[in-house]
Amino acid sequence: MTSEERREARYQRRKAKREAKALETTGKTFDEVINFGNMVEAGRKCCDGSRWKTSTILFETHLLPECADIVETLAGEKRRFKGFHSFTTVEHGKARQIDALPIQERAGQKCLCQNYLTKAFSRSFISTNSASLEGRGMDYALETLHQQLTRHFHRYGLEGGIYQFDFKGYFGSLPHDLIKARARRVIRDDRLYRLYCSYIDDFLKMKTADPKAKRKRGVGLGSEVSQITALDAASPIDHYFKDRRRVEAYGRYMDDGYAISPSLEELRDLDRCNHLLAADLGLTLNDKKCIITPFKHHSFTFLKVRFTLQESGKVTMKLSRQSIKAIRRKMDIFRAWVTEGQMDAEDAIQSYQSWRAHAKRCDSYRTLEAMDARFTSMFVPELRRRKNKFPCTLRAKKTKTGWEYTRITQQATQAA
Repeated sequence: MTSEERREARYQRRKAKREAKALETTGKTFDEVINFGNMVEAGRKCCDGSRWKTSTILFETHLLPECADIVETLAGEKRRFKGFHSFTTVEHGKARQIDALPIQERAGQKCLCQNYLTKAFSRSFISTNSASLEGRGMDYALETLHQQLTRHFHRYGLEGGIYQFDFKGYFGSLPHDLIKARARRVIRDDRLYRLYCSYIDDFLKMKTADPKAKRKRGVGLGSEVSQITALDAASPIDHYFKDRRRVEAYGRYMDDGYAISPSLEELRDLDRCNHLLAADLGLTLNDKKCIITPFKHHSFTFLKVRFTLQESGKVTMKLSRQSIKAIRRKMDIFRAWVTEGQMDAEDAIQSYQSWRAHAKRCDSYRTLEAMDARFTSMFVPELRRRKNKFPCTLRAKKTKTGWEYTRITQQATQAA
């Protein structure tokens, strides 16, 4: 046996192992994915976090017959989409159109995703494609970038910089023909593929969709099918950076991506090639957000966190100014709503605590302490009569009138 024959034999064995592993996920049939047991589990998970809604209460009360009806409808391919519940939210001063699905539709999508789509699509994802996947997420993305910056400094110091890119109207611009063609590669069962296509076609009924457009585009925010579809749509760009250009420090969180290099000239070439590749995929890059930032004397913002690579090699993570301004505005609005009776005080506290969870990721203790002091001063009566202590950086003391909060640094100054 010659060396070439042995090399070919090893290649064929590796190929057979890859195909066998792929069949474990992509080889499932419709009945293995869409069945009563899977639907009940998916239906229960859909109720988590939304049990205050009347529709969720009714759905969970009649969970078993509801799930049986969904399975029967999907198996018989008799599904008829009833439409979205559309509304507009404002996030950081930017209006976003949300097209919410009925809980029955969400249960069907979750059943398809958690038993097939997520595993089938994510097999080809790079490790730093880190949104909406188990074991990954924002913490994973930020920690990965932190490690990549540290490794870059150990090798190159402050040479080079970071190239950041962002897609313009990413979810609303995804071409249906592209995402369906990519899905056909991993969805082998014809009935599952038709079900997936029907979910994609439903997005043509969104308020933001253009029925007269020559090319059908757009998926909705918040839908589980649209989340995994959006992760996969830009995957060719990920593989171009990692496999073709051999960029070691690269990552993407949904529509926000970055690449780190010791050469600013290489980053400019990556930007040029990225625009061409995005155009081939039917996507558009936001030129205002496609920026190259040198590490020397500069900082950059990723996922609302401001990173700085210092001359000592230390990587600092601070809250972005946008995030601080946004929470200040929210405090004022929440205070007015609670006073007028439009909002429960506990809801305002929980909303602020979710922001604190994000702020605790950063090296911004003083900022967090200042925000805690501002919030406790604005909601003194509500926090005083709470049964449990309000989690914050302030010193809490239980008195006859209720909880009282004071800044630790302020107490130390008074004592001195």
